[in-house]
Amino acid sequence: MTAAEHYAARVDAVLAQRARLRGAEPSGDLYGNLEPDHPLLKADPRRPLDANLKALADLIEPSDAIVDVGGGAGRMSLPLALRCRSITNVDPSASMGAAFLANAKAAGISNVDLVQGDWLAADTPQGTVALVNHVTYLTRDIVPFIEKVERAGSRRVILTVNAPPPPSWNRVLFQIVHGEAEEVVPGHAELMNVLWEMGRLPDLTMLLAQNVRYIVPLPSRAAALAFAVQRVANEQWAHWPVAAAFEARTRATVEQHFDDLYAHGADNFTPRWISMGREVLITWQPGK
Repeated sequence: MTAAEHYAARVDAVLAQRARLRGAEPSGDLYGNLEPDHPLLKADPRRPLDANLKALADLIEPSDAIVDVGGGAGRMSLPLALRCRSITNVDPSASMGAAFLANAKAAGISNVDLVQGDWLAADTPQGTVALVNHVTYLTRDIVPFIEKVERAGSRRVILTVNAPPPPSWNRVLFQIVHGEAEEVVPGHAELMNVLWEMGRLPDLTMLLAQNVRYIVPLPSRAAALAFAVQRVANEQWAHWPVAAAFEARTRATVEQHFDDLYAHGADNFTPRWISMGREVLITWQPGK
């Protein structure tokens, strides 16, 4: 099995397990029902750069035209718009695209454009830098995806993933609730193997942890239960409402194992199960 075939097999295994346990993914925009101030839709482009975003910004030149592949609401790319010539966001979600344009307008950023559509189906925008943040986990056709990314970023490709990958941060909780091991999406190791197989020799840098913001104390037992149920529901990036029976069964299981899943403070509960991890920066110059 080639590295690309192994990558596709990992995605297939995750999607098959997700469909069996959570049902088929519904049609339409999965993010259409989010509240306007949801963290996925709202981000301040003029916020101070954290260390990880600064590592990306250090690779950007003022003359760069950035193509943000699956850029969502612009959480990563809009701060970079202040440091480059232009940003073009290619994203399939209408609600994410609307939030991207709204965030840019609210911040007084005008050097942006939006292409709504799936990356492999959309016309390839021409830029100097292709930016791909946490998009590759469920990208089955990874070789044509990367080839198209390279066509969009003539000077540099900047790609981030997390180790462990966000769609499987709750694998301990997943096994407790479902009674079986979670199929895990491809991460940086599988991606690097594909790139090497394609003849690419990228630089890889381990950045800081990104999921520590989820390991925070919950103020009550009820809040802790709701948090755990939501984490199970969204695992493997199943971002759609759960059935009442699924929610009830998950809540009962979490209740049964509550003392093992949460560390008890004086007046709060902190999740034990979430895997600490590091963000991984992978970058290369196409043709070099």
